[in-house]
Amino acid sequence: MSADARSTICGPLIPVLTHYHEDLGVDHDAIRENVRYVVDRGIRTGSGALLAAGAGGDFPMLTLEERKAVSETVARAADGRAPVVVGAQDTNPAVSIELARFAEDIGAWGIQFAPGYYYESSAGDCHRLFEAVHEATSTLGVMIYNTHWEGYDMTLEEVGRLAELPRCLALKWSTARGALQYQRGVERFGKTLAVIDNYGLPVMTHMLGGRGYITHLATVWPEHDLEVFRLLEAGDYPAAQRKLSAVNWPWYEFRVRMWRRTGAESPVVNAALELTGRKGGPSRLPTRRLDESEREELRELLIRIGVPAVHPRSP
Repeated sequence: MSADARSTICGPLIPVLTHYHEDLGVDHDAIRENVRYVVDRGIRTGSGALLAAGAGGDFPMLTLEERKAVSETVARAADGRAPVVVGAQDTNPAVSIELARFAEDIGAWGIQFAPGYYYESSAGDCHRLFEAVHEATSTLGVMIYNTHWEGYDMTLEEVGRLAELPRCLALKWSTARGALQYQRGVERFGKTLAVIDNYGLPVMTHMLGGRGYITHLATVWPEHDLEVFRLLEAGDYPAAQRKLSAVNWPWYEFRVRMWRRTGAESPVVNAALELTGRKGGPSRLPTRRLDESEREELRELLIRIGVPAVHPRSP
């Protein structure tokens, strides 16, 4: 089963946006349209995966029922062509269990799950939480997610203990313990888990046995990240790195600057979609849309890195 996970949860892992109408109700049509866009262009089983209602999908700003509805919309739009992972982390374990069972019901591949937050976790707390969610389901895969920025950074031994749970099959990996610890984690778990880079080292991760990497850019330009993954799979690491350096790094640097002005992951991606003629939309509080000067800077960046079909500057 773990071998199946490594061939299923691989390639560009896209945090699917949760789109809103102008009244800030969830826009399921826009979600459906954008999921179909990336799937039609190659984000499919064996070459990509979708993360529904994760942080990139504004899960902290959604009610439980909205999280369920968004996850179902993503799963239905993917239509079995791409694996869907549902974000299930929450401060309330009962909510996580309910989301996990719902993900199983709608046919998702699995859930993304992290240690508890707000209250600082311990190794024992973390294991008990994962075990409870694991035992509440019967077929669902679990992607272990080390959210060290929330105050708890799992050791490799703790990740290994979680990986002993039979359906903990993937690892979305980063760590605050430095690049050496990150590499050790990929090397240790890369043969048994589908390791997804969340540290910004896709090439090294693949060389050490990892299977994919997180990318918001693939929402906007899936063909680019699919080509990066093709090069990784072919072992052409210099060419893959050149593409990442020329495109993904400038995109990421812009997003980091915008994060310092408004906190969520979605405003930049929404604006980029709108600048390429697709559905974006507003942001829920406390975040905001990019202003006109920020959108113009983003437009110039998209043109510079080669994103197709960027709208010309307004006269």
